[in-house]
Amino acid sequence: MNEALEILLVEDDGDTRANLTDILELDGHCIHVASSFAEVRQFGMQSAIGLVVLDRRLPDGNAEDLLPELKPLLPNADFVVMTGYADLESTIAALRLGVVDYILKPINPDVIRRSVARIARQKSTERQLLNEQRFANQVLATAEAIVLVLDINGRIVRFNPFFTRIAGWKLEDVQGRDWFDVCIPSTDHGWLREIFTRTAVSAETSGVLNPVL
Repeated sequence: MNEALEILLVEDDGDTRANLTDILELDGHCIHVASSFAEVRQFGMQSAIGLVVLDRRLPDGNAEDLLPELKPLLPNADFVVMTGYADLESTIAALRLGVVDYILKPINPDVIRRSVARIARQKSTERQLLNEQRFANQVLATAEAIVLVLDINGRIVRFNPFFTRIAGWKLEDVQGRDWFDVCIPSTDHGWLREIFTRTAVSAETSGVLNPVL
């Protein structure tokens, strides 16, 4: 499946661990298992893990106490906490630590599958957006045409390296400053700013040529 995840299942009960492994593997996910927080530590950093399904109470600690330690070891993972001892305080504590779901034991297979499927879809969408952003950044970096981004007030948000090559401006020197005051000859401020303002409202302007300092 395209939305399969590498999942770390942390559960000290052998039967529960085996059942959840079977359930999640049926949906195409790759399952790694641990029975304690100590075992997770022994794995070291695991950047490939996309999801951790974690029993709240393990022999060597509680999830809400140890999540701050685990998160740097699993930098790309979301966390789902399972518990048979649900209470409002622990739920709030877990959510504040970035847990994305909180599932009650005994685990209903459909519930855990829906939760994991939702997280997998979200991660797939995030990967697509990241790839698109990388592509856009590559286009900006390599295009031999000026790409200039201004905010609605005419302040410089960004421009591409080609603009620096032909005009000499560096983004770090002018970012956030007024484009017209900084980069346009004073004799052209008025009419160009008027066109910019009109274009921001109507988006109908075309064929405008102007000098740049």
